Amino acid sequence: MTMGIATTEVTRRRMPALVVGSSLLLVLSGLARLGQVAAEAVNQDAYLTAHERVGTPSTFAALPMVFLMGVALVVSLVALAILLLALVNLVGRNWTRVVTWIIGGVTLVVAGCWRALALIPDPSGDVPEVPEWDSVKAVAGQLIPAWVEPVATVTGLVASPSLLVALVLLALPPANAFYRRHHVVAD
Repeated sequence: MTMGIATTEVTRRRMPALVVGSSLLLVLSGLARLGQVAAEAVNQDAYLTAHERVGTPSTFAALPMVFLMGVALVVSLVALAILLLALVNLVGRNWTRVVTWIIGGVTLVVAGCWRALALIPDPSGDVPEVPEWDSVKAVAGQLIPAWVEPVATVTGLVASPSLLVALVLLALPPANAFYRRHHVVAD
């Protein structure tokens, strides 16, 4: 006889190794993005100091620096969100996987566009009231610490591929079974 009371079957879901691997890759991607922000901040600070030492107009670097600070803030917040999602995905809630796909997908698209913009060549020709670029680069080269270039290179090679692999792992059938909603069993 049914009393109308629903009970839930308590079962322990086994976490697939690829879900753990996906979370580890998300952590790696988030930390790599934070490393990119740190390296770029040091690099831009060195170039700003170099412009000041060479004698550029005071407003020359203001707009690009504000833009880069905004980009660094957004990238840092996304990296922290990815780190948080790496932990929350281990709980097994499907919404965390969906949010990871959305944030990760948008991040990969923006990173790809940013990479494409970096491939655009610098404009040729003389620019009025701009200091000698070679002297700015020389001064900035002296100011940039030795760790910046290797960190920027390694994090650039790690951040997007690890995020992409993590998103693919979350789409595989074992992950789908882990995140699937468990139904209530009625007596």
